[in-house]
Amino acid sequence: SSVWDPSAANFEMRRKASYSLFSVDKPSARPCPVDDRESKGKHEKLWKLMEHYKANDVESIQRDIVSQVEYSLACTRFSFSKEDAYRAASLAVRDRLLESLNDTNTWYSQQDVKRAYYLSAEYLLGRAFQNALVNLDLEPAFKDALMGLGVEMEEL
Repeated sequence: SSVWDPSAANFEMRRKASYSLFSVDKPSARPCPVDDRESKGKHEKLWKLMEHYKANDVESIQRDIVSQVEYSLACTRFSFSKEDAYRAASLAVRDRLLESLNDTNTWYSQQDVKRAYYLSAEYLLGRAFQNALVNLDLEPAFKDALMGLGVEMEEL
C-alpha cells in the first residue's frame, strides 16, 4: 500500500522536537529563539506539556468533545443539540489537525523548502468533516465516540 501507516512505523510517535515524524533518528533542535534566554524555562515547560499528540481512543475523543461543548461552545449537558455535537466534534478534529499542521510548518521552516499555494472553496462542510476523519484514519473512533454520547455521526 502507498499510504503511510503509523502503526507500521518502527518508532514511537512523540512530539519530541515537534516535528518528530520527519526526524526519526534523533530529535532536531527545538524552535526556541536563541536571543530569548530569559524565557527559556517557559519554552521548556511548554515543550514538556506538548510532548505527545492527542490520544485517539474513543474515551479521549469523548472527553475532548465534551470539553469543547462546555468550554468552546459554552453549552451545558442539559442543552446539547446535534448542531452542538457537530461543532464540538469538528473542533476536536481541528485540534488533531492543528498538531500535525504546526509540526509540518515548523519542519518546513527549518528546512527552508519552497511552497506553492492555491485557493479552494469548500461548501459541503459535513462532507469536509467526514473527509478529515477518513484522512486522519479516525472515522471509526469518532463514530464510536459520538455513538457513546448518544449521537449518530450520520445525523450530523
